[in-house]
Amino acid sequence: MSSSINKKRHPLGIAIAFALATSTYTSSSYAQEQTADSDKDIEVILVKGGKRPKTLHEVPASVSVIGGETLAQMKIDNMEDMSKSLPNVSISANAIQDTISIRGINSDLQSGGEQSVGIFVDGVYHGRGVQSRYSFLDVETLEVLRGPQGALFGKNTIGGVLSINPAQPKEDLEAKITTGWETEAEQIETSGFVTGALNDDASLKARLAFKYKDNDKGYMENHVKDETGITSEDLSYRGILDWQATDALVVNFRLESGEQESNGIYWEMTELTGPLAPVIASFGEDGAVDHKGSGSNMDYPGLGFNDEDTTYYMDTNFDEYALKANYALSAGTFTVMAAQSDYDFERSVDADFGPLPILQFTDREDFEQTSFEARFVSNDSDTFEYIAGIYYQSSDLLTNGVTEAATAPGTAVGGAFNGAILGMTGGALDIFPEYGLTSRFHQLDQESDMWAVFAQVGIGLTDNLKLELSGRYADEEKDAIQEVDLYGGTGYGQTSGNQLSNPLEQMFWGLAVFEAQPHQNVLNRSESHFTPSASLSWTVNEDTNLYASYAEGVKGGGFNALAMTADPAAAEYEEEEATSYEIGGKFSLLDGSAKLNVAVFNTKFDDMQTTQFTGGTTFVVANAAEATSQGLELDLVWNLTEDWTLFSNFGYIDFEFDSYENAGCTAMQIVNGSYANGAACSADGGNDLSGKTNQDVPEFTAMLGLEYATNLGEFELVSRVNFSHSDEFYAAADLDESSKVDAFTLVDASIKLVSPDGDWDVAFIGRNLSDEEYFYYHNDTPLLSGSHQSGTAAPATYTFQFSYHFMD
Repeated sequence: MSSSINKKRHPLGIAIAFALATSTYTSSSYAQEQTADSDKDIEVILVKGGKRPKTLHEVPASVSVIGGETLAQMKIDNMEDMSKSLPNVSISANAIQDTISIRGINSDLQSGGEQSVGIFVDGVYHGRGVQSRYSFLDVETLEVLRGPQGALFGKNTIGGVLSINPAQPKEDLEAKITTGWETEAEQIETSGFVTGALNDDASLKARLAFKYKDNDKGYMENHVKDETGITSEDLSYRGILDWQATDALVVNFRLESGEQESNGIYWEMTELTGPLAPVIASFGEDGAVDHKGSGSNMDYPGLGFNDEDTTYYMDTNFDEYALKANYALSAGTFTVMAAQSDYDFERSVDADFGPLPILQFTDREDFEQTSFEARFVSNDSDTFEYIAGIYYQSSDLLTNGVTEAATAPGTAVGGAFNGAILGMTGGALDIFPEYGLTSRFHQLDQESDMWAVFAQVGIGLTDNLKLELSGRYADEEKDAIQEVDLYGGTGYGQTSGNQLSNPLEQMFWGLAVFEAQPHQNVLNRSESHFTPSASLSWTVNEDTNLYASYAEGVKGGGFNALAMTADPAAAEYEEEEATSYEIGGKFSLLDGSAKLNVAVFNTKFDDMQTTQFTGGTTFVVANAAEATSQGLELDLVWNLTEDWTLFSNFGYIDFEFDSYENAGCTAMQIVNGSYANGAACSADGGNDLSGKTNQDVPEFTAMLGLEYATNLGEFELVSRVNFSHSDEFYAAADLDESSKVDAFTLVDASIKLVSPDGDWDVAFIGRNLSDEEYFYYHNDTPLLSGSHQSGTAAPATYTFQFSYHFMD
């Protein structure tokens, strides 16, 4: 995205006029909570994420809701696919973490940090990027709440909240199994559920759901090793027990677990320059976005994973146990929730992203979280209602990584070392590194304890005017040990080895390649904050509801797991704060056959946490920026006839860094400025992004869809087509021009034939039918100045699917 985006060439008035002409409201077409009054009325949607269930028309905020049927119909089974149909939402997976962006605010990539957008599954907080990969299983509804949500949800919701509501047990016996075949990646997909009462009076109900994927091919061709990727095997399952213990008490227990194994290449070089470019090109690397990449360690001893030569490997396990009890009193409902969430993963990646044996990176995470919440929600009232609660969360995180360089004679790094020593000694010393592999180890062992109290009151000022005031006070303590070490002679991601004995070698690896000073620092920090919010709603009439809101949010401070210097201050960063204003309206139009939501927002960010790639092998995290994000969202659905529904959405963002003088530098800025590394370039102001935009922020996003449902004799035919458009954006935080993604439009379609009794259906689902080639992740290639690697989106895919549905 060019800097001209921030020159206000698109006034809000023009944008609103354009959006009203082209946008529609996605949310209302998705969830089917209640029966409409007539065939052309839009179904009423219940939003559960705000702790007090409200209809979407009543919620004084910009909210989108997607129902489970729509997710299944369009084969949306991950966060990335979901974001393409939502305004001002961008989600992408990359080599380090999944990145979630709402209204231009997104998260750092290093493993010590958490997301700026909170994910909640049935009310349980998922703050780590890896956890988002286990969220799409038997979903009833998915709710997106935009803007800071600190008052009711707490820290790390500065950008918004994704609230996922799993499908719950039913009284009647019901079961469904779906199996599909995706042709491009040769992926088998099977999912299903069974639910029903377990006793005669139906006081005990259960639901068991599962999802399994086996992908034997992938869509990325590794022409160096004559293989494709990523191949993967993915299994997740969930069990829910719902017990009506008494007329007043309902107890719900949820257990879910998942495991995933991935292998093979997922990236390609999208620009190939520098002194090694001719060598890399000789292996067939063309530097084009064409789903052809190069990744190989050429069977170099010690590079790979567990004695295997692999370009990428990841093995992840996830478990969660949650208990929720609702007790109905005359004045309201008392709710208690307790949950335990755990995951661990081991991952290894060919970190030079090319065919030569240069770098391998292996990292591991082991995370445990215990949470408890108790709250009281008063009965709904037009005059006075309230929510009050307490929250406690404890977590333990152990994350470490090993970066290994091939350093034997004849290797690129070993030769660079020898050349550096010859230059330093005037040719007097002609030596190579001590070991064929030289390694850098880093680790963060962190404990965190946080407690909070929160409350909300709703006051009916008049029959049509309602004021809501919310607030949360939270206190958190973090203790950690952060360490770095250098050693050699092991390989395959081992976390210890032989100490380097040569002082010249210690200096070379510490400064030139690994940017590291061996150290062990004991770190601790505490923070407390109060996050208020307020909203004023005016019910003009039964078809029009207007609102204005104010909210503050906080993203907690923490420690950089990749801090390589011995200075403890370099490992710590402070909390980030946001202040947001929003005005909007919810409108029912054309006698209830259409509904429109409009929101205009302005959010100010202070002490933004920024992650800067050094251009070598690490990241620096700092509170380096101030920014303003403003824009609008429109959603509309229109039931044109009994058979036809038109829907879409529109988003506009004007994001600008008010101050960001020390942004991370591009590789060429480092080279052209003769800086020792990216940190030195950044400290010198080599890439001042003040007045410019952020990564992953297209100025305009829009989605236009059409659904047609009719009868073919005794059969039902349901078809749908979506057009999703994204304006150009930068995929890298340094706004390197090479990372600019041109504007593109995706076309997705589905068609489903349902049997007369509704007990089976067959479907065809096509995604990216226009076969758009674009990347969503982009970064400088370590140690290869001027080269870049990217994660490219899937090409056109085609899935054939069969479902059998049993209902008693």
